[in-house]
Amino acid sequence: MFGGSTAGVEQLRTATGAIPERLHRLEQQHARLQGRILGNRALEIFTTSVAVAAQAAPIPGAAIEGFAQAMRAPLPSAPRGGAGGIARNPQAWRYNDGTLVPESEKLEAGRCQYERYARGGRARAASAVRDERGRFIDAEDRFA
Repeated sequence: MFGGSTAGVEQLRTATGAIPERLHRLEQQHARLQGRILGNRALEIFTTSVAVAAQAAPIPGAAIEGFAQAMRAPLPSAPRGGAGGIARNPQAWRYNDGTLVPESEKLEAGRCQYERYARGGRARAASAVRDERGRFIDAEDRFA
């Protein structure tokens, strides 16, 4: 193509002499472009994370504000005997709403229950057969 003369070699040397310089320039441009692409990617990741954080920020803010409002609000007054009574005495008598039954009502309920059983005993005793000492005679012993 260039022939075997020195002119051909010189022509080949001048044509290939610029290749290393041009290759070096292309490598530098490539490095600059790659740095710019990586920088843009990092910027894109950063802006995405900022956008996500900005969208999520109202959630804990609302929770904190709700907590602050609850702390500022006055405590509701519970009915007497209802707050914490189960922890104090789990065997205590309670109404359906959880309030404690007064002691006087518990005693009255006990008396009513006793009287119910006593009435049955008195009714059985009134018709029972007794021996000469006043003791009750069993039904089997009555006809023996």
